[in-house]
Amino acid sequence: MNKKSNLKGYLLAGGLVVLAAALIIGIVKLQERDQALKVTDASAAGVALDGELPVKPDLEEQSDISLEQVQYQDQEGEALSPYLLDHLSFQEEEVKSVLAVWKGTKKELPLERQYVILQSLRFTDMQAAATETASPAGQVILQFALSDQRIIELPYNLDNNAFESAGKAYYADDQVLLLMHGLMKPDSELGVFDAFEERARLEAEKQAELSEPKGVEREQIAVDGLIYSEWEERLDTETADWSIPYYDNAVGEVKEVRKFSNGILVLNNKIIFCDGSHETPGGVKVGLTAAEVGKKLHADPMKLPSKWSYKSGDYFRFHLHFDGSKVKYMALSQPL
Repeated sequence: MNKKSNLKGYLLAGGLVVLAAALIIGIVKLQERDQALKVTDASAAGVALDGELPVKPDLEEQSDISLEQVQYQDQEGEALSPYLLDHLSFQEEEVKSVLAVWKGTKKELPLERQYVILQSLRFTDMQAAATETASPAGQVILQFALSDQRIIELPYNLDNNAFESAGKAYYADDQVLLLMHGLMKPDSELGVFDAFEERARLEAEKQAELSEPKGVEREQIAVDGLIYSEWEERLDTETADWSIPYYDNAVGEVKEVRKFSNGILVLNNKIIFCDGSHETPGGVKVGLTAAEVGKKLHADPMKLPSKWSYKSGDYFRFHLHFDGSKVKYMALSQPL
């Protein structure tokens, strides 16, 4: 009997020890949780813990991050593309057609020239080509018809040759400038020249490859005694009648198409002579017939139906555009 009583006593004592241990562990855990809550509250309120204040962000350091840096980072801090096309809601391969709408006039871009717009968007750097938005009067709406039946609109301004997106503007290249004037202002100086350039481009695509002609001496194709680089220097000192900016993606700079009162039009790497007041040493100038050109410049050009190009050194540097049988434009070019 005594043995049974002792056994019960041992069991009871053991149970009490277990309960006591569990109680102690529970109290310790409650204390730890209470301490953690105090630390959290103190950190949120900026209260000192153990004599130290919680670290706060340095506002001055934050202000050093530029708007451009923020714009070209996604939510995970990864760098985004600087090119305009990558920030639009479509891809190049989705575009089926492009329509230009301006002052009630709608014109579809020729299929073979859609690449001009898309290429410019692809290489327009949103920092280097950034500008201010221009007057709404010159705004053309480009409507991109996509393969999934969506229509995406992108404003383009004729006045300053700039695409507009999300309230900001970015200069397009000189090829877009020519294309849009040829499409929307075909009778303008740029529009007329664009028609001649495009005609020659299409002729070159259709014509079988020709053997390259022998070159001419640079002096033979100097205009008024000046070669391209000398004309460039001279015109930089003169005041243009008008100018329109464009973004040159080859060098990442904004330049200008300029027209001068002496009948000279300056494009990207081209100087165009638009009247007969300028000529080569042999007398080649605007207004001559093809036969007269052949007599005055003894060299074999690479001939297209509407354009003759003369090689000097390794490049074609002198060009004649024909309107029918007469020279419409005479041009000096600089290789890229």
